[in-house]
Amino acid sequence: MKVARHPVTLKPITIAQYRFEFGPPYQGQIKLLRPEATCPACHEALLIRGEKVEADRMTFSHYPASATKPSVFCPIKAAGKHKYEVLCPVDEDPLRTRQLRESFFANWKLHWRRFAQYVGYADIGDFISMIKVADKSNVWRYRSLQEHEVIIVFMLTSDFKPVLGKGTEPLRKNWVRFWFESRATSFEDFWNLQTNHKVIIRTEYNVPVGKRGLKPDYLEQFKVLDMSHNYLANRREGDDHVPDYVERRMIQAFRNLLGISSVVTGSLSRSMPKL
Repeated sequence: MKVARHPVTLKPITIAQYRFEFGPPYQGQIKLLRPEATCPACHEALLIRGEKVEADRMTFSHYPASATKPSVFCPIKAAGKHKYEVLCPVDEDPLRTRQLRESFFANWKLHWRRFAQYVGYADIGDFISMIKVADKSNVWRYRSLQEHEVIIVFMLTSDFKPVLGKGTEPLRKNWVRFWFESRATSFEDFWNLQTNHKVIIRTEYNVPVGKRGLKPDYLEQFKVLDMSHNYLANRREGDDHVPDYVERRMIQAFRNLLGISSVVTGSLSRSMPKL
């Protein structure tokens, strides 16, 4: 990782910033005691690999497991192996399932805007695909799932590639991936957390040209997102405004799907010209 949590403030800190504030690991032959930066996801202490020779490719890394300190699960460390799965719940309330899905579609503009805000330069095609995956995997059946949390499933089951712009600068140069903090290892764990613990981590990976996979060493930025805020509760004027092409794509994708409210379809159709 190129960035970690500051030992005191817990805000993101780069290796250069850490060394500037806390100094090098040694003064002569004497090892200096420095507070340890921690991992954004699992909060375990990190070491800096390559620091003794001040290599250009220094990285924050987890300590290796030992007999006295076994390895702690960390989603970032297991990035190449770990994938969140949507498991079909067994305690479904069919009425609630239907109401949740219908309400999501009634509020889809607010959900799209918040999703795009979290991801950054999101594509409506990705959003549509994720809704279809949600239908296929029966995300709506989770009894503890709140409507404003549905987009969490979208974010945690997908990677978001860099976005090229029309000019010379990309709209987003890095890959984006979202993680639970390690106290939650599944969606079921997350839904059952106390409200003040419902946070996820947004990470950005700068993948070198010619390399594949979002490896921990490529992690360049992170941000902690508080997902307990219900953005549906306090709506403001303009919150439901989306570009015409976004609304048109949604109508094209979901006009004929079973389960979508005829009221929703009617309101969308009245607001848009016939295609």
